[in-house]
Amino acid sequence: MHRNNLIWIAIFGVIALMFLRLPQMAAKQDAVLNTYSALVEVDALAKQRFVEPIEGDRLVDGAIRGMLLQLDPYSGYIAPSELAAFERRATGDYIGVGIEVGVQDGKLTVIAPIEGSPAAKAGVLPGDVIVSINGQDAEGLSVFDVEELLGRSPDSTVRLRVQHEGQDEPVGLTIAPGPVSLLTVRGFRRDSSGRSEYMIDPAHRIGYIRVSHFLHNTLRDFDEALRDLADQHPDGLIIDLRFNPGGLMHQAVAMVDRFVDAGVILSTVTRRKAVQEYQATQRGTIGDFKLAVLINSASASAAEIVAGSLQALDRALIVGKRSFGKGSAQHLIYLAEAKGAVKLTTAYYRLPDGRIIHRTKKNAHTDSWGVIPDVEVTLSDDEVRAIQDSRRTLDHAFAETASASDSGQSDSMSHQPGQGSMLEIHRDRQLQEAMSQLHR
Repeated sequence: MHRNNLIWIAIFGVIALMFLRLPQMAAKQDAVLNTYSALVEVDALAKQRFVEPIEGDRLVDGAIRGMLLQLDPYSGYIAPSELAAFERRATGDYIGVGIEVGVQDGKLTVIAPIEGSPAAKAGVLPGDVIVSINGQDAEGLSVFDVEELLGRSPDSTVRLRVQHEGQDEPVGLTIAPGPVSLLTVRGFRRDSSGRSEYMIDPAHRIGYIRVSHFLHNTLRDFDEALRDLADQHPDGLIIDLRFNPGGLMHQAVAMVDRFVDAGVILSTVTRRKAVQEYQATQRGTIGDFKLAVLINSASASAAEIVAGSLQALDRALIVGKRSFGKGSAQHLIYLAEAKGAVKLTTAYYRLPDGRIIHRTKKNAHTDSWGVIPDVEVTLSDDEVRAIQDSRRTLDHAFAETASASDSGQSDSMSHQPGQGSMLEIHRDRQLQEAMSQLHR
C-alpha cells in the first residue's frame, strides 16, 4: 500500500477515536461542572449582591480552606502572602510561640510546647485543649489553621485560652513570640565548662540523651552525644522522647539506623496502598549496648517512629505511657501560577511489625495505633509537672552557662554542676524504671 495512503488511514483512525471519546469527555466535563456549579453560583451571587464590595480572591481562598478542612486536621492551604513565613517555620528556625498541635477526641490539643519556647515559658502544657486564639473560637478550626494563626504575626503578642487537663475552667495566657530553640539534644546536666553530660549512671555505665524535637540539626547533635558517650564505654543508653512532638521523618529514620544494621525501619502507605520502604544500613551502626526509650502521651510523629521502630525490631525496651498517635505524612504541593500551596496528608507511617502509627476513626478504640510501652509507668499530674519544672530549671541553667561563657564572666552555678543544674532523677519514676530495666 502506498505510504501516503497509510498516513491518511492513520489520521482518519485518530479522528474516529476522538469522536468516539467525545461523549465520554463531555460527560466528565459535565460532571465537573455539576459538582462545582453551586460554588460558582454562590461566588457570583456574593460578588453581585453582598452588602459590601468583596475584594480580591477572598471567597476562593475561603472555599479552598473549607474544602481541605473536610479531609483531616493536618491538611491546609497556604496563600501566596503566607508562603514565606510558612517555609521559615518548616526549617525550625523562626520567631514564634513554639506549640505543636494535634487532635484528641475531636478537640484541638497541644501535643507539647517546644522545650525552651515562649509557649513553654508562658505555661502551656502537653494535653492542653485550645479554646480560643486572639479571641477567635478554636472550635471548627483545623490543626493547620491553628498553626497558621499562631505563626501569622511574629511581632505581635498571642492571646491564648487553654483548658489544662483535670481543670474545669480555661485559663488565659499571653505569649510574646520569640526565637524557637534549635537545641534539640541535651544531657541530664551540664559540667563546669557548660558541656552536656550524658553518663547518668557511671556505676552501671548507663547513658542518657534527651531529644526534644526532630529538626535538621538533630541527628548531628545526637551523633555528637553518642561520640561523647562512646569514650566512656556505655553498657546501656536511655533515649528520652517524652514531650517530643515530632518533626522531620528522615531524621527519625536516620536515628533508628544508628542502632540497627538490617531490615525495614519504616514504610509509608498511600491511598493506593503503594509502599515506600526505608531500609536500615550497616554504615554508621554503633555498638550493641542495651537501649531503653522513654515515651508519654506527648510523644508524637517522628518520636513515635523512633520508639515504635526500635521496639518492633526488638532493639529497645519502651518505658512510659502510650504515645500520641500522629503518624501521617504531609507534603507541600505548590499550585500553578503562583497561587500558593497546599499542605496535604498523602500517607500513613507503618512500623516494621505492620502497625500504623496514626490514630484514625477506624482504629481509635483498638491497640492498633501509637506506640504501647513494654513497661507502663503512669505518673500523676503532680509528678508530670515536677519533671517539667526540673527540665525548665536545667534548661535555664544551660542558657545562663552559655551566656556567662559568651560574656567571659564566671557563673557560680556552672561551677557546681550537681547543684541546681541537673535533672531531679529521684522524682522521675519513669526514668528510674528505665535505669532499673537496664541494670538487669
